[in-house]
Amino acid sequence: MVTQHLKLEPSPISQTHVDKVFSPVCNCATNVAHIDFSIRRADHLRIWVRTPSGPAVIADREFPKGMVHVTWDGQGVADGVYYAVVRMSRAQRTIDLPNPIRVDMQPPTITLAGIQHDGAKTTFLYRTSEPAHALLYVNGRRRVRTYSTRRHGRLPYYRPLSPTTTLALRARDLAGNLSPLVPISGT
Repeated sequence: MVTQHLKLEPSPISQTHVDKVFSPVCNCATNVAHIDFSIRRADHLRIWVRTPSGPAVIADREFPKGMVHVTWDGQGVADGVYYAVVRMSRAQRTIDLPNPIRVDMQPPTITLAGIQHDGAKTTFLYRTSEPAHALLYVNGRRRVRTYSTRRHGRLPYYRPLSPTTTLALRARDLAGNLSPLVPISGT
């Protein structure tokens, strides 16, 4: 009878959203993982992330009914996949959130695969070591960013280039890590 009642009772946690990937070393907007969910009743929550060296406690306090917003900074862990756990004191439940959080601290690499000229338009062909946005820097300022994160593609620039123009490529991966600048010569 108790088991049947538990099957019919809705989960005390809903609307879960966990960042899929982040970089604690990127100095960017994705340097923490956001863990958000809704609780049906106010409760004392202990929230942690399972790590090889033990639980990394994110929160251990009272939360009101509704949305819970916490972040994990990933300090002290290696690149890898981690999972958050929520312990609800009053509900006497421990829930493993099924959403993996990937810590990625390795910057991508980008290489120039070719250059195509068509009047005032110059297209730079590139390859990256992992899914990443390609970035084009003109005279030290970022001018173009690809919308997609494909591992190879085209980066068009629609302005004439003078012999004194300095160009460089860079890549930003999904975690926010930036590759070193790759100077482009011979345009």
